[in-house]
Amino acid sequence: MPPSLRRLLGALGVLIFLLLYIIAVLNLRMLLPDSLWLDLIYYIIFGILWVWPALFITKWGHRTSRM
Repeated sequence: MPPSLRRLLGALGVLIFLLLYIIAVLNLRMLLPDSLWLDLIYYIIFGILWVWPALFITKWGHRTSRM
């Protein structure tokens, strides 16, 4: 796979992942009781957790092919 195509697919993968992640996090939040402290903790945790999957996809997109 050419590097430019791999980078494009990686970028699209991150965008699709983030869109689905945001939708899931917001829908999950609706199931929890209303609380300012719960909101703070919830959004701090889920605001950090997206980094690892996005980092994996980004690394995949910048990886060179071994031929």
